[in-house]
Amino acid sequence: MGVMSRTKTNRQPSMGDVAAAVGVSKTTISRYLHGNFGYMSDETKARIAQVIDELGYRPNRMAQGLKATVSHMIGVTIADIGNPFSSLLLKGIQQVCRERDVQLLVSDSNNQGALERANIESLLDAQVDGLIVNTVGGNDDWLSSYCLEETHKPVVLLDRIIHPTVCDGVQTANVQAVSEMMAHLESQGFDAVVFVTRPTEGVSTRTARREAVESFLGAGRFHGEISVYETVDGLREMMAALLARYRGDRVCLFANNEETMRDLLGTLPQPLPEGIGLCAFAEELWARYCGLGITCLDQRPIEMGRVAAETLMARVYDGSDSPYAVVDVPARLCIFDSTR
Repeated sequence: MGVMSRTKTNRQPSMGDVAAAVGVSKTTISRYLHGNFGYMSDETKARIAQVIDELGYRPNRMAQGLKATVSHMIGVTIADIGNPFSSLLLKGIQQVCRERDVQLLVSDSNNQGALERANIESLLDAQVDGLIVNTVGGNDDWLSSYCLEETHKPVVLLDRIIHPTVCDGVQTANVQAVSEMMAHLESQGFDAVVFVTRPTEGVSTRTARREAVESFLGAGRFHGEISVYETVDGLREMMAALLARYRGDRVCLFANNEETMRDLLGTLPQPLPEGIGLCAFAEELWARYCGLGITCLDQRPIEMGRVAAETLMARVYDGSDSPYAVVDVPARLCIFDSTR
């Protein structure tokens, strides 16, 4: 005979209700929920699982976290949750959390360093087992200091990395990606490449990409420049002067990310003048439907999120004590009409 899915008072079932229905102590139920089976028989485990399912019992992960060494929760702080790239990072993280039955707590830093620090402190107060940090930049010293504390929780940096290495990290293989894009532009007969970006200081992705482009320009295979802007109005003035300066050349504008790509599309004349190409680090599903398609380096953010979550869980739950490492996830070059 099955058990009722609600208690007699119609309240949500508790751990005590599960224990009473199974005929064991609340301690045994707690051990089961935390995966500490010890000498628990297969019959008892099966009966607990059955009663939990029939009662519709849902553990209070926060309350468990206050009592247990392992809370089965991980925390994520995202630099800008409104960025489509960030939402796909989260999608990959969430996939792994579901597979491992781990709860995900998410905070948005809104591109503010102080808010990021507050987010991390709040997540630690919630007893998360580890952290994935997509940093806003500018918090390197604070993050390094935390990671060097003896009692710190495991941390994985995602997309933006700090140096020297004090924790695990996952990033796009930026230098390789830039090399592939520049080789493509060379094969298409472009004379010049202009890399367009927001300020790069304190943001590892922007810095790595800028330096990779500068290396190509320094080798003399193209002429070109780095254009750094802070406002859309400033970018509009910059592009007007640039188009005049490169008149007669076949020049490709290389956007650092989707945000810069959108800014360029909003400031350049449409359709683009003859001889002007466009490419970007951007999600293929977005880039392919912009006009006739914008050639892009798809960073595979869902895969990046999955790798970050798997790396963290290996530290937290699987006992990994390997040296800290930064995983480079290769980008995928997707060619469309904007560079043909």
